[in-house]
Amino acid sequence: MRKNLLTLAAFILSLSAILPFFGCNGSENRTSYEIDCEYDNGAVTGTEKVSFYNSSDNSFNELKFNLFPNAFRKGAKYSPVAAQYHHQAYKWGESYGGMEISAVRINGENAEFTIGGADLNILCVPLAAEVFPNEKTVVEIDFKTDVAKVVARTGINADTVNLANFYPILCGIENGAFYECAYYANGDPFFSDPANYTVTFTRGENLVAATSGALISETTENGKITSCYELKNARSFAAVLSEKFEVKSQKVGDTDVFYYYFSDEEPDKTLLAAKEALEMFGEKWGKYPYKTYSVVQTPFIQGGMEFSALVFISDDLESAARKEVVVHETAHEWWQTVVGNNEIKHPFIDEGLAEYSVVLFYETHPEYGYTREQLIKSAEQTYKIYCSVYDRIVGSVDTTMTRSVPEYTSEYEYVNIAYVKACVMFDYLRRTVGDEKFFSGLKRFYDENAFKTATPESLVGAFERAGADSNGFFESFFNGTAII
Repeated sequence: MRKNLLTLAAFILSLSAILPFFGCNGSENRTSYEIDCEYDNGAVTGTEKVSFYNSSDNSFNELKFNLFPNAFRKGAKYSPVAAQYHHQAYKWGESYGGMEISAVRINGENAEFTIGGADLNILCVPLAAEVFPNEKTVVEIDFKTDVAKVVARTGINADTVNLANFYPILCGIENGAFYECAYYANGDPFFSDPANYTVTFTRGENLVAATSGALISETTENGKITSCYELKNARSFAAVLSEKFEVKSQKVGDTDVFYYYFSDEEPDKTLLAAKEALEMFGEKWGKYPYKTYSVVQTPFIQGGMEFSALVFISDDLESAARKEVVVHETAHEWWQTVVGNNEIKHPFIDEGLAEYSVVLFYETHPEYGYTREQLIKSAEQTYKIYCSVYDRIVGSVDTTMTRSVPEYTSEYEYVNIAYVKACVMFDYLRRTVGDEKFFSGLKRFYDENAFKTATPESLVGAFERAGADSNGFFESFFNGTAII
């Protein structure tokens, strides 16, 4: 997710008042989703067939799925929208959504299931037989997602319908167990493992669909369009629907880049930013792994939001900020989609690397008018203002970085630690170890963790193995003793 760094200082002042294309990277030994669904009258109704492949070292006698839309139900314990954005998000008044699970089948037979978790957000499916490492089991789930009228990742807006997290999603596996995600208002409260998707999606023929996957086939019948999409090695599948979309596209290598928009006076420049970012990050870290990349303008409270092969870009951005957000969200295709991390436990990894990738992009593309020095100085000033404000208002400031999302007291604190401080940390490390070891360490981190779950330890280890004596450096930032 993106907070606009170039305008963050103003926001703070107001508050104080190896791997080539991955078809051969073990994609056949992945969990797969076959989703057949339809959007109609404010709801997505469908069936998903999940072939769970146990790639862990532990066995499982049950599967757990995140039911993210239940965060939008009436009476939810955790609000998906921060209090300060509530009026802006629910501009049409209170509205509720949620997900109903009507049936679960294992090997074609009806199965028992329960819905629990911290906030009725977890579907638990006991298995008929234990699934051992490198074994598979197949579960079918019938679901219906009612979509609230709200400006959010999943919501009906005046101009679009945002459909992120609209289906039951397997919990990511960490330390041999399923990790349950609660939908916190701060940050991106998600964690999932890569999977292969085949999605058949039906909607009214008046709706243009921007989606994560590559279009395989499409038919129109009785006023409805049914499209089939394919996406491999992805951590999510998302879509945005609109009657108003215009579309521009351009080829980047083997990838078709699409820009869906409805109120951009400079769509060619926005598409160019996406193209140049995709090219640069592909050359620097590794080839972009998907056949398509969709940049989608849509109402959104934050600047943007990343998903596999698709990103949201808020329609409430000026030209310079829009390009910056496009670059940041594009960087997430490497730092979160390919190199994953538990975004609830260690959000600074992907956000810090995506933010620093923006710095690298502008450093390499001076025609955009920003320098590395200018951006890092702005980040330092933003962070110092944050520390001053928190110290004055709260009486102290917590600058530790290895905190989980619910441990942050506000979005203000979260942004300054997970984005701003993390960005500064990477630049300070670069100055400390030099360009050669810095970029060698980042490339090693990417190669070692592609389509895996990275941790702070794996980040530190990659730089150590690249010859950068950085363990003490990282520790000082992580524990808050580093002086900026």
